[in-house]
Amino acid sequence: MNTFQFFNQNFGRFLTSQTNQPHMDAWKTLSSTYDIIKKDGKPSKSRLAWGWAIVRPTVSVAQLNLCVEGIGQDPRTRFEAFTDELSKWDETPRMFLVFAKAPIPIVNLFITVDLRAARICSPGGVETFDYTKPAHPKAGKMQRILEKQRTKNAA
Repeated sequence: MNTFQFFNQNFGRFLTSQTNQPHMDAWKTLSSTYDIIKKDGKPSKSRLAWGWAIVRPTVSVAQLNLCVEGIGQDPRTRFEAFTDELSKWDETPRMFLVFAKAPIPIVNLFITVDLRAARICSPGGVETFDYTKPAHPKAGKMQRILEKQRTKNAA
């Protein structure tokens, strides 16, 4: 299974109709508008323009409260959720997605299959790092923040 198929099977299919073109289906999922429930409980329309998601082979989760079956909602920060997921690694593939104003380009979609190459995907690029080792001072921003969160959780 390639990256786009993994993404669509475990996340995209709950949001958009699927065709026989996995790369286009992934693009459509990342750039379309969806029904969500806002914090005040009112329905709204939104693109995946803020928050985060963890795409798993079991139940994927997102910070956005999407009005769909099959994707759970998790209100934690991305740092809390990503640290928890990486700390409880069960050796099954994951995708760690950070949403922002611009959609994540499909070239920035990567699967994490090993903690020695954890990958955080965002519109600005992909940060890859070894989660099994402490972050050095010149490590990427996400790795440094996740290291602080891991240290905080261990205390």
